[in-house]
Amino acid sequence: MVGKPFGPFGMDPTQAAPRRWPVTIDGEVIRHLETRYRDRVTEDEWDIVRDTAASVLSQCPEPQASSGRVTGLALGKVQSGKTLSYTALTALAFDNGYRIAVVLAGTKNPLLEQNYARLRYDLEPARPRVTPFKNPVPEHDTYVVDGVLHGGGHALIVVLKNKKRLDDARRLLASQEFRAYPALVIDDEGDEASLNTQFRRGRRSAIYDGILRLRDALQLHAYVAYTATPQANLLVSGIDGLSPDFGVLVRPGSGYCGGSVFFGPNRHQYVRVLPSGEGDHQQTSEIPDGLRRAIAVFLVGGAIRHLRETAVWHSMLIHNSNLRVDHERLQGAVKALVALWTDTFALQDSDPAAQDLLALMRGAYDDLCATVQNPPSWEEVSRQLPQEVRLEVWMVNSLPLGRDPVATPFRLMNNILIGGNMLGRGVTIEGLAVTYTTRRATGGTNADTMEQRARWFGYKESYRDVCRIFLTSQLADDYTELLRHEDDFWDALQRSERQGLSIRDWPRMFSLDMNLGLRPTRNAVANFRQFRGPGWDIQNQVIQDQAIASRNLEVARRFFEHCIGETQLYGNVEHTVLRDCSVDIVISELLAELQTQGTDWESEYTAEYLARLFFGNALPAMDVLLMVKGEFRERAHNNGRIVNLMQGESPGRTKTDPGFYPGDRGIHGGRVQLQVHFVRLKDTSIRTTALALYVPADPRYDLRYVVRD
Repeated sequence: MVGKPFGPFGMDPTQAAPRRWPVTIDGEVIRHLETRYRDRVTEDEWDIVRDTAASVLSQCPEPQASSGRVTGLALGKVQSGKTLSYTALTALAFDNGYRIAVVLAGTKNPLLEQNYARLRYDLEPARPRVTPFKNPVPEHDTYVVDGVLHGGGHALIVVLKNKKRLDDARRLLASQEFRAYPALVIDDEGDEASLNTQFRRGRRSAIYDGILRLRDALQLHAYVAYTATPQANLLVSGIDGLSPDFGVLVRPGSGYCGGSVFFGPNRHQYVRVLPSGEGDHQQTSEIPDGLRRAIAVFLVGGAIRHLRETAVWHSMLIHNSNLRVDHERLQGAVKALVALWTDTFALQDSDPAAQDLLALMRGAYDDLCATVQNPPSWEEVSRQLPQEVRLEVWMVNSLPLGRDPVATPFRLMNNILIGGNMLGRGVTIEGLAVTYTTRRATGGTNADTMEQRARWFGYKESYRDVCRIFLTSQLADDYTELLRHEDDFWDALQRSERQGLSIRDWPRMFSLDMNLGLRPTRNAVANFRQFRGPGWDIQNQVIQDQAIASRNLEVARRFFEHCIGETQLYGNVEHTVLRDCSVDIVISELLAELQTQGTDWESEYTAEYLARLFFGNALPAMDVLLMVKGEFRERAHNNGRIVNLMQGESPGRTKTDPGFYPGDRGIHGGRVQLQVHFVRLKDTSIRTTALALYVPADPRYDLRYVVRD
């Protein structure tokens, strides 16, 4: 039997689609932006960027409305081009009647400067229609109103994400002249700092409060958070001020290398697992063997790249600690090693030290030849290596000698960067080819933080063949699990997107193996818990409202009339059994129709869990039982909470007795089974339904889901 299409909990997609309005996609500002990127992206890629931005804008309030507010989430991949996406969104917004765009451009001044410079450059051809302002103050209101808005222009306001700057922007936009204008607020890295880190204390954190107050000052606006790690945004409470009303997937363009490239089926080509205990060396000035090998691969890769093309940046990232003293120590050790190798390359080839070094480099060359097609000969590479060892070793942190990863330009073609948190988010390292990392929290770590540390993701197809990632065994397993985690929620969101379902109606469900010590996000911003393990999930709290209960009984009867089962005898008890019932039918015609609000049965999450098993081809069909053929069993209860729903084994009989009943828990036969119970609550006239789901301890079904609490 073929089931009808269903959403995460059987919603009719035509009824769930959010309201959209037609967006003009060929206006003056977007055409100017297109000219900036004509030589950098293909026509097809540009169409995807523009159409994705139009999809976001179409779900924002229409600019002709008198009031309204919407919260959106634009979900991309780490280092996949989200800045171009929100620049295109800004251009389309201006072309379609929005007069103000506010970009919350990071928490650090260098990142603000970088984003401001890029936005100004990208939208420069649209001037004087678009005028940029950086961290404006209320004293600018006359100039903005008279010089821009009254003249039919548009204000692009780029703001540092801190309390003072947000308050300045709010005071400016709260004035009477501005309140009437439609505004678009874009939050770059909208999962960082923006969310409420004080919600457990019943307070608002400073930046979160500043964003909400800014939004309250705007009469008609949309707030759109851009992020590659949306776990926190999706797990916050549904009534939170930044909980999204809609979500759009921002797909990366061609040439993007993400988790599927480096940690998918070809992981062995790019990932090198470090020896056990390698991460214990940061307290010393010693260069461990794995790091020595990684630097050799970096130098040989640089030789290969520079023999192919002379003027290309070639970089290596070392991320082994969050302590600045460790960065200083390691910087000194790496500089000393590079100086030693520089001297060694000047020796005769017959010298034992030179032979040892060339043997190390030859091993690196052999490693890279596994992925480099038509590599230059070893002789060519060995002659080039003395040039490659001319490099800079940067320490990236806030110490006086630390390099700012955004504001300080490279000076030589080859660069090694050593750092911690400053390299964890929003930083693109030019030409990054080799990464060496051993850093991981001892007790556990957050999935979104770990994904943001993956600076090796990005548009690297042109030199992917020389990319290598040196990791501890645990980190390699972590990133492999994170790929599965990301693929899972992208697949689920794509399914909802195809069906036109609002992200508000998508169950917040993430497949994540918490046994590895991974959490989806910070406990400070969201409550979450693990949804399901193997075994029984039993509904104990039942519907007591007789009208709803009667409707549920009718739904269940109709389901078993439509899907005709057979009577099966288990010992001395008979049940109606639907063997191998298609999972989509179970979801759309039974689970989606039963009302369970106010009970302990998590209908949405159960339906989504089964749907993911179904779409993943792990569970095409399951067994559904109408217990005792629909007869009512009387059950003791405490205000609708059943003391014991499941009937036990036959008393006074041995298991070899043909009339022995193994109990409701003992009839699943090792298969996924849903039981539908008809219950009469003791000492009442209430007749109602209860459900019980059994999932075997089978790896195919153990998705280790984490859900919003």
